Amino acid sequence: MDVADAIDLRRGVTGDPSSWMAASGIVPKTLAEAVGARPATIQDKWFARLYLAKALVITSLALFWTVSGVISLLVSYSAATGILSAHGFPPALVAPVTVLTSLMDISIGILIAFRRTSAFGLIAGIVVSLGYMAGAAILTPDLWIEPLGALVKTGPAIVLMLVALLTLDNR
Repeated sequence: MDVADAIDLRRGVTGDPSSWMAASGIVPKTLAEAVGARPATIQDKWFARLYLAKALVITSLALFWTVSGVISLLVSYSAATGILSAHGFPPALVAPVTVLTSLMDISIGILIAFRRTSAFGLIAGIVVSLGYMAGAAILTPDLWIEPLGALVKTGPAIVLMLVALLTLDNR
């Protein structure tokens, strides 16, 4: 539709369709008749609800990954390195692993934020989250019962990334 068509539609379409109806044998339906002929199915309702939530899900996941990486790199760097040190991680690897995982988290957030790379970012987020969970189970099992439940919350985050991945396609 070009600009001229849009302007014509705004002004309203007028005319006498009787000769066209006589020639074609088709009687156009009103909008209410056309919409009422096919009521919304459960699939239509799910799609409408999920489509509206999709932007919120993608935005929150992109922010979640990016902000958590920035916080562990800039704000809570000593706390992040302290967790590894306190659990017997080799001292020479504490700083590089903290920086690397922080940059990885930031990268995942940025990948999720852009349509072209979002699917890759979501898959990477799921894989990294599973890796964090497995690594924590081996290296820092006490973090599974910490009061704020940071590792316990990783499971629902994985599910949300899976939902985002499944609803990512626009066609």
